[in-house]
Amino acid sequence: PGIAKNLARGKPLPPGIAKKYVPGSMLGHLPRHEGYEWQVAGSDLILVAIGTAIVADILHNVFQ
Repeated sequence: PGIAKNLARGKPLPPGIAKKYVPGSMLGHLPRHEGYEWQVAGSDLILVAIGTAIVADILHNVFQ
């Protein structure tokens, strides 16, 4: 929880944050952006640049 509070748009993913991949059934409903992937961190859905791990977008409390 403490690390998840450090999630911020435009910043890299904090080291040590527990992230998971988005369930396949949900992934088909999300927009696709080349060079980015959707991940789950805590209850948030985050869009992360693949090469740099920079957070492009955060959807808070999606999995609450």
